[in-house]
Amino acid sequence: MAKILLIDSNRSSRQVLEQAFALYEHDVVSTKQGDKGLTMAVSEAPDLIVMDVDAQGLNGWQAIKILKESSATWSIPVIAMAAPNVSGQMLLQTGFDTYERKPATARHVLQKIDALLVRHAELRQPIPIPPESSDLDYADLTSHTSVVYVSDDIADSQTMAEIVQGAGYGYANVSDVFQVLPRLIDHKPQLIFLELDLPVANGYELCAQVRRIAMFKETPIVLVANSDRIVDRMRGKMVGAAAFITKPIKPKTVINFLIKYLSTSKRP
Repeated sequence: MAKILLIDSNRSSRQVLEQAFALYEHDVVSTKQGDKGLTMAVSEAPDLIVMDVDAQGLNGWQAIKILKESSATWSIPVIAMAAPNVSGQMLLQTGFDTYERKPATARHVLQKIDALLVRHAELRQPIPIPPESSDLDYADLTSHTSVVYVSDDIADSQTMAEIVQGAGYGYANVSDVFQVLPRLIDHKPQLIFLELDLPVANGYELCAQVRRIAMFKETPIVLVANSDRIVDRMRGKMVGAAAFITKPIKPKTVINFLIKYLSTSKRP
């Protein structure tokens, strides 16, 4: 028996697969939302994921990238359910372990599940080694990180680290914008500081992406900007930011946010 996470936006298809998996004595958890599926992939720790590429919210193409780049989920086999016109080679190159064409039949999906579980058991090492990242110390994954600062500015990150750690909270910096979502899932912060002026990525768009992940819908996000403009503050509220601060980073300002958002939380 295996624990299977099913992410399928089609209600009838989801119900059929749920019943088939249960009939074969698999433990099934399911959702129609890709963003919620990411959260469940971490909280439920499934043995395998069956994912509709056209899942609602965060689609399969976006979700698989995050799953395979997060230390908590990278080793979980994932089966894609995709339309006949979607390139199978592209699915495999994107990170899916195998795929099934829609409309997917329960029998064929179960065959893929059995094959993947056997292969995964044979390949599994006693101590899996997650993907390398300069932004994450995997030796500290078991410790809680209260605050994450998304910024590629070394000096600003050092300043933030001194303030946060000096106040007794766990801290991590994410400097690679392409690793933001996987690293946030790894760290599970209670407070996020997000630089607006980032290379390649738009800080507002990144804030909106973070808000689409179920586990971060209520996490306070403080935008950090180079200047204070009313239009920027309004735009920040529209994408889900809880607050807005300007540089230079001041200890009093940061500590006020630590008190406001973390004072009732258990420190690491």
